[in-house]
Amino acid sequence: MEEKIYLREHLSLTPFEPGDQTNLVRYLNDPELYRNTLRIPSPYTEADADQWINMAQENRALHGKTYNWAIRHKAHGVIGGIGAFLHTGVDGHLDEIGYWLGAPFRGQGIATNAVHALCDWLFESRPPLVRIEAKVHSDNPASARVLEKAGFEREGFARKHTIKNGELIDVILMARIRE
Repeated sequence: MEEKIYLREHLSLTPFEPGDQTNLVRYLNDPELYRNTLRIPSPYTEADADQWINMAQENRALHGKTYNWAIRHKAHGVIGGIGAFLHTGVDGHLDEIGYWLGAPFRGQGIATNAVHALCDWLFESRPPLVRIEAKVHSDNPASARVLEKAGFEREGFARKHTIKNGELIDVILMARIRE
């Protein structure tokens, strides 16, 4: 069964697959992405890409659905990623999402489109889900705008919420509630 969520004529969300390593390494070795995410290592290596693809495939097999999606461009291949953390399991009432997009593709509405599409899909495919959260580093206003355009609302500001490289980081808590 092919899983795909269409975003635009030339863009879709698809499962990660072997062969995506080159673009993962290309786009994830971006200092801005590293600074604004928690789990992406730097430098990002082919071994990291292999591990990510294997983990995404294992999770797909375990849950019977894709929850970690590649943002795929028809001509350029993988240009980003988006996924749900399944913090409370597939039958839980809340979840959290995270996403990234390669630098050449930012500022074109792609991330907003992907967030909106994933959230719609999550609400449709998981009836118990009523709340989707996202945490944004306070010095990343572009990501907060992406979420707001995709229907998220700012709910709070958590000081010294996260630690990255030994530094305490403030985050903006945002959420989208099932309509």
